[in-house]
Amino acid sequence: MSPWWIVPVWGVLGALVGTPLSRLTQTSLTGGRRDHPLTTAATVCSATAVLFGLLAWHVGLHSELLADSALAAVCVPLAVIDLVEHRMPTKLLVPAYPGLVVLFGLAAAVEHNGAAMLRSCAGMVILFSFYLLIALTARGALGAADVRLAGLLGLALAWPGWATFLAGALLGLLYGALTGATMILLHRARWHTLIPLGPALIAGTLTALLVPLG
Repeated sequence: MSPWWIVPVWGVLGALVGTPLSRLTQTSLTGGRRDHPLTTAATVCSATAVLFGLLAWHVGLHSELLADSALAAVCVPLAVIDLVEHRMPTKLLVPAYPGLVVLFGLAAAVEHNGAAMLRSCAGMVILFSFYLLIALTARGALGAADVRLAGLLGLALAWPGWATFLAGALLGLLYGALTGATMILLHRARWHTLIPLGPALIAGTLTALLVPLG
């Protein structure tokens, strides 16, 4: 059983990490969008702190907590930028791959759990390939950034097991479909309107990582 203090301490760490993340978010946006309410330091810091605290509560004081938290940290600015500008910068997505591979590799070494690392790498390739197939066969359904994000999320989703991987992948698509349907019903979008899918994929992954599956 993990010590009680891990949740508040990790939450404070998330708030501290959120400060440079808010600056990174601002510099990644075009000039006219930098005053959007979602891009403020308070919003980014609060979101990062909450995610860090929730992950600490669910994962506990285990080696994969650092890797999961790093994923949450990079996903906050990605989600904000996608919501505001309908894009996810490559300069944030691509460097996250080696960083997360190293952190999950360290977790595997500490726990002597090579099987989990192999599963994570397989999950990364499978989800990346699946979204790439969708992007190639259904033109306009997914962007290149969504495909890159999918591989990153698959890496983290497969670590706990294939049940979590499948749940996260399906929930991401479900959240995306519900978001699109809601926007259409509210007359905020039409059938062919491009909808930012990144936040939905991220929400699906975090839901699967935070909700116990047996």
